[in-house]
Amino acid sequence: MTPAAAPQRPAAPAIPRPRAGSAGLAALLLPYALGLLVLGLIVHDRGRSGSTVYVDANEMARTATTAAAGGGAIDPVCGMSVRASGADKAVYQGRAFHFCSAYCRTAFLDKPADYAQASLTPRPSHTMRGLPTRMYQWALVVILVLSFGLMEFFAGGGRDAGPMAARWNLTAWPPLRRALASSLFPLVARAATSLLFLVVIAAGLFGNQSPAMNIAPLLTWTVWWTGLIFAVLYLGKGWCTVCPWDALAGWAERLKFRGPRGGSLGLGLPWPKSLRGIWPASALFLALTWVELGMGITLIPRATAWVALGMLGMAVASAFLFERKSFCRHACLVGRVSGLYALFSSVEVRASRETCSGCGTLDCWKGNTLGDGCPTFEYPRAMKLNTYCTMCAECFKTCPRDSMSLNLRPWASDLVVEGKPRADEAALALVLLSMTAFHGLTMTPAWVALLETTRAATGFSFTGAFTLLMAAFLILPALVYAALAMVSAAWARVERRDVALRFAYALLPIALFYHLAHNAEHFLMEGPKILALISDPFGWGWNLFGTARWAVPPLVSLEGLWRIQVLFVLVGHLYSLWITARTARRLAPECGALAVQIPMLIAMATFSWGSLWLLKQPMEMRISGM
Repeated sequence: MTPAAAPQRPAAPAIPRPRAGSAGLAALLLPYALGLLVLGLIVHDRGRSGSTVYVDANEMARTATTAAAGGGAIDPVCGMSVRASGADKAVYQGRAFHFCSAYCRTAFLDKPADYAQASLTPRPSHTMRGLPTRMYQWALVVILVLSFGLMEFFAGGGRDAGPMAARWNLTAWPPLRRALASSLFPLVARAATSLLFLVVIAAGLFGNQSPAMNIAPLLTWTVWWTGLIFAVLYLGKGWCTVCPWDALAGWAERLKFRGPRGGSLGLGLPWPKSLRGIWPASALFLALTWVELGMGITLIPRATAWVALGMLGMAVASAFLFERKSFCRHACLVGRVSGLYALFSSVEVRASRETCSGCGTLDCWKGNTLGDGCPTFEYPRAMKLNTYCTMCAECFKTCPRDSMSLNLRPWASDLVVEGKPRADEAALALVLLSMTAFHGLTMTPAWVALLETTRAATGFSFTGAFTLLMAAFLILPALVYAALAMVSAAWARVERRDVALRFAYALLPIALFYHLAHNAEHFLMEGPKILALISDPFGWGWNLFGTARWAVPPLVSLEGLWRIQVLFVLVGHLYSLWITARTARRLAPECGALAVQIPMLIAMATFSWGSLWLLKQPMEMRISGM
């Protein structure tokens, strides 16, 4: 269909900043306060200087060798990389040994000769200690007190939006509005990510196949995938805005780099009715999890590249076959995972309903000569949720009334919006909860024992036993949740399906913040190694930026990481409790709110306890070859 002619755009109106009371302002600032707190924990941790002990009194008279001080060192007990300047140290036979924590130093002091000798041999992998027992126990006590001791506090949330209605319209600043309406946005950013994507593909296919010498595995699985989940908190669907898969597919289909689609090579077929919803994306997410964990592709550069090319192939095929961006709407596992998490995000794109009420052109939906209609079939005037908006800014280009705005908002704003829950979204929420926990489990010694026991009991191969256990860990949490939902429905005398679907959304903060806590291990401990690999991305002996020989230590110590992880779990649990209370008030507004809430509180406490238990386990780091 030929786009409608673009009407004359009036001068941008002066949009006043929305007023918010003290509670609304606090809700708006809370995400950034938490971000500053985490940064403060990192800065404080990096400022600490570890203590030094001497194995015997004679050591104090010797001059200790402090090689790597200020840079990286290797813990002789667990094999982890540590930042030498801030690490706890022990001096033995004139050598200074650096430790990830006081626990490893205590172990070293028991058998200094054995560990000193073992430190002379390079290790192929290393194990990261889990939460200390006392920290784990205190965190569990806090979760139980919050869940049951302060239950009435959360139950008082009521039905009104309150501070969650606070908004700060960033596009009231004219330069930002002009930037979003420009034809160069998001072209420039997409060109940059597409170039980086092609470099990663080339490195994976043609570079050195050692994961320690190739940028593809570390950049993909540690920096990008982890960074994507962190970015959702503050940028919502920002990744979709600059997605290289969609960019390359769109450029190929429309035969140009910018402007509305107009004439193109695509067939424009409707997406099959049987595949509508986000079930295809959930299936692809499970398939990727199986491939990632069952086949170990995070350590295989070429396999990493082929997975990325497979995603590109699906995006390109969809662009040529189906109308608009059907793949993004229904099947992209990255977009759908980040889309569900974006219900929690602190940013949104929304239209002013007052301004839209007199519009008869519907350019934001149909498109015009300035831009395309919404590529994911969202009707901006009626859009209430972040899930399917890719923040592509086409509506900023096409709207003749400047109705669209980019807003800051409190976390979890979409999760308290009254609306009709969807089975496919609720299912994906449960999948995210179970599979992120499963991912953590597969890195623990308990997993190795469980896998071997299953193989011995069933006679299955590794692949068969892995598939069986993955299916069990997918199904069991869902069964536990379904059973508790049935109890809630029976006690409150409300529809079981409604209880199960609505409370599934309340699980998202627990899944999201455990995902963050787990990924913080990789991002903070292994991610800094990207500084060395950018100088030699293919592992061919280059030194483009002079960093290839750097021994880059972790960004924080293990103690610093533990504090951040516990903080994430507690924050996720708090938000889930609050959303559970509001959901219970909607389901049983008269006298059944408490009854419908108690079984769900048990579910929340159980899942958060599971998160803490997993973080307490020792972990084999993913890119251990580095």
